[in-house]
Amino acid sequence: MVDFSKNMAQYGTQYCIILRIVARETCMANPESSLFRNRFHLSPPRGWMNDPNGFSLFENRYHLFYQYNPRDTVWGPMHWGHAVSPDLLDWTDLPIALTPDSKYDAGGCFSGSALTVDGMHALFYTGHLDPHPSVPGSRRETQCLAIGDGSRYTKDPSNPVIDERQLPSGLPSGDFRDPKVWREGERWLCIAVHRQSDGFGQILLFESADLRSWSLVGPVLRNRGELGGMWECPDIFRLEDKEVLVWSVMNPARQETGFRNLHGAVWATGALDRETGMFAEESRTEIDKGPDFYAPQTVATPDGRVVMIAWMQMWERSSPSRELGLDWTGCMTLPREVFLSGGRLCQRPIRELERYRGPCHSASSRVEGAVAFPELVGQCLDLEVVLGSGTASRCGLLLYLGDGERTLLEWDRAGGIFTLDRSLSGHPIRNLTAGAPECQVYRAVTGTADELRLRLVLDRSALEIFLQDGEIAMACTLFPRETSRGIRVFAEGGFIECSLNWWNLDGIPGAVQ
Repeated sequence: MVDFSKNMAQYGTQYCIILRIVARETCMANPESSLFRNRFHLSPPRGWMNDPNGFSLFENRYHLFYQYNPRDTVWGPMHWGHAVSPDLLDWTDLPIALTPDSKYDAGGCFSGSALTVDGMHALFYTGHLDPHPSVPGSRRETQCLAIGDGSRYTKDPSNPVIDERQLPSGLPSGDFRDPKVWREGERWLCIAVHRQSDGFGQILLFESADLRSWSLVGPVLRNRGELGGMWECPDIFRLEDKEVLVWSVMNPARQETGFRNLHGAVWATGALDRETGMFAEESRTEIDKGPDFYAPQTVATPDGRVVMIAWMQMWERSSPSRELGLDWTGCMTLPREVFLSGGRLCQRPIRELERYRGPCHSASSRVEGAVAFPELVGQCLDLEVVLGSGTASRCGLLLYLGDGERTLLEWDRAGGIFTLDRSLSGHPIRNLTAGAPECQVYRAVTGTADELRLRLVLDRSALEIFLQDGEIAMACTLFPRETSRGIRVFAEGGFIECSLNWWNLDGIPGAVQ
């Protein structure tokens, strides 16, 4: 097999272009590869993508790195893939930024963050070693630094800059990763996750005066068994007068209307004590109620917004793209603006998406049974729906409707429950873990509201749902046939007043209508 990492290091941008040409030729040989590739949810040129890394703004371009295996469409030796964009939607692939080729990261360059330091782009990542996976205690994870110009990066000779010497006394570094670094005044701060001696995760705070010599401040937050097992991928940002701590959770206890995934992500409002490290929580909620959301990261925009992006897939689950013979696996969510409304954390698609809309179409109707609207068809749409007054007990939409296929969005008005059902959404997706529950039906509590407001973004094999002006979000991947393009509004047990606005996302070159 070709060693992609060595070729990339040698040929840089030219090799990245070759990768894209090979991917394009593969799409021509297998039309489904092009069919399922999203237009504005970032996916790898080829190979495997998972967690977003180093989400940052540097020299007037947004940079998004990601966990990347260029050699195959399954998880493997982790590199840092790299893409840039002027607006968070129109992405350009750049050469691989980090390759696992050093003695401290030979097992993988795991997740981390990025920031600007003295005019250069600094990447903080986890060096992973696991020379004897079957031997307990052989794994080692340390935090490392690389400096670059936005295109090419050089690993720092002082690596690793944080290792087991900075951990609480006696604790191993087998699960110690995902550094988030930022500057405050004259010092640098870093949060990272670590597995406690009882097996549960915790978040630790470190400080440094020079980015290379670090000391432990203290524990930020500890899992005492109330939320899954190991934690991963911490992030922190300020929103108005609140600090928001974000982290991902492995194996949370499954609930009827939450944490229905094998793994999930949460955020909490509160305040971080820089002297002790402790985070005083005020509230904690699951970030996304859908099947495909993990490892979110945020970036601050020049106009003061906080924008979040996450890996839009899940591991320990079958991969339709691989089973269908595509040359790529994985994508990112649409970038989302994070905001407070009534003290509640909310999300919505970034406003830049509106630039890619075609002409607006509008319709309204009293719906009883199932109703189709002229021109409301497709797999690449931005759709706003209000399900208002009426006598119906249940109502909703059927998306990606075709021969034997449909994606069901259903609102139980009396029970105040919204359901996403992708069991008939095309190529099946299955949990691979023995005894794991199905991964087709997901629910969220809306309460018994007078109306349900939905914002739906359809992007071929990616569907994102925002309810009640962003109070609830659900990210979902699905792999329907190209002919499954129908959309219906339905009502059961009576009627519902419905209004719709929609836009074809035809501002993106080559978008399918």
